Amino acid sequence: MKPEWRHLDIRYYAIAVSLLLSVLHALLNPIPNADAFGYVRTAEVYLNEGVAAAYAWYPSAAYSVLVGLLHQITGLDLFAAGQVLNSLFYALVVYSFISLALEIRDTRRLAIIAAITVLIYPQLNEYRYFLIRDIGFLGFALLGLLFLIRYSKAQRWLEIVLFCATTAIAALFRSEALAYLVAGPLVLLCNSQFAWRARFMALLKMIAVQFVLALLGAAVLMMMDVDVLRILRSIISVYVPFLRDSWAALSAASSPLTDAVFGEYAADYSGQYIVLFMTAGLGAILALKLITGFGVPPLLVLLYGLKNRFCELHHPAWRAVFCYALIAFVIMLGFLLLTRFMSTRYTLLFCTVLVLMVPLVIDNALNQVRGESAMKIMRGVLGFVVLFCAIDAHISFGASKDAMQEASDWIVANTPENITLITNSHYVAFHSGRVKDYDNISRYVDENTITYAGFGTLLALSLDRNVSELLEASRAFQQVELVAQFPADGEPEFVIYRRTGFLP
Repeated sequence: MKPEWRHLDIRYYAIAVSLLLSVLHALLNPIPNADAFGYVRTAEVYLNEGVAAAYAWYPSAAYSVLVGLLHQITGLDLFAAGQVLNSLFYALVVYSFISLALEIRDTRRLAIIAAITVLIYPQLNEYRYFLIRDIGFLGFALLGLLFLIRYSKAQRWLEIVLFCATTAIAALFRSEALAYLVAGPLVLLCNSQFAWRARFMALLKMIAVQFVLALLGAAVLMMMDVDVLRILRSIISVYVPFLRDSWAALSAASSPLTDAVFGEYAADYSGQYIVLFMTAGLGAILALKLITGFGVPPLLVLLYGLKNRFCELHHPAWRAVFCYALIAFVIMLGFLLLTRFMSTRYTLLFCTVLVLMVPLVIDNALNQVRGESAMKIMRGVLGFVVLFCAIDAHISFGASKDAMQEASDWIVANTPENITLITNSHYVAFHSGRVKDYDNISRYVDENTITYAGFGTLLALSLDRNVSELLEASRAFQQVELVAQFPADGEPEFVIYRRTGFLP
């Protein structure tokens, strides 16, 4: 007899809800993120020229290749294929998160709490309509962590292969997954369940499988004419300028950086402390990004759980979780020190693995409640937190992007195909069909862009990033004239100008 619906695994329901949420976000946000156009261009290169060309075009092309494959299989346009692919990756994240929670305590109530937690976690879910490779990386990295925990308990060959395979797949999306592949298994040496010899042998087995899979992977890539060394050089070359600039700025006794920070006079006395100053400042940025990454409600729940010892940190599974968190923190800190900037998106893995404590805290807190009135208060607090996070995660309060769509439609209907168009919107560049390199659009516009634009050039600009002030200054010199604005009435959000003035 088939099991009743309420006895089915909670993960099935959570995956279904996740897929529905992805559809909802795609419908509510028809304009993709800016990075999406770069991934779509790489997918076009793959479709036209093959895998090797895609990797030559963009070193981390796995996500784009999958988008292209899904397009070939289903006939969906590339953006829709990307949305479908990301919805599957989100389903993988949901499955992995709940499974990790169940490794610590296998109860139906904890599974339900874990499902709600991951489905309303704001920092994770606000990217649901984005076309980004980060979610694929996160899903396979969490799955790898799950198999690592299972291997640490049973030491079966199957878990070794699954850990190495899933983490290697994660590395196809983001290369830092290699750090988890190499350093993650070191946690096996801390497994007090086995003697030292057994721990060491478990690690050796892992290394042996990694070596074999690395050879197989390299062979497959060579058969596909993918130049692995060239890809590695391309990835490293991105960070070399940051390293060179940082070294020049911090090693010189007097540099523009020390003068800018301390002033020309004070730099003579305080310039030697520039490294300390930068480290402290960047550390503060990292702390703020992590607070944003967790979100206030989950962070408060974590602090409450740590204070009351509701996290069950004695469980062996936490060793692997904290190992992953430590690796993620080191990667974030190194990236921040090297590049001197940090996106909240880069904190996803660190925050998500630690948010695993939230379901445990809530479950233990419910177990500790005594009395009807206390239970009502607890349910009220949890209800408020759930509602707050759900709204924050799935309802956008940002400005409408209808003006951008209207501007793109206007350009298609009112301009010839060969017109020169300058825009700071990837969406307008792509959908107007007037910009060949639609993926290579700068969101910043300077005075020279307008001054040296050819006569009759159209400037289709979103009025943000101080564009309004720049255009007002340009109009004072009669260099441009307003052709259309969107919306037509009221405060414009998107404008189209034509270059009319003469070059100075």
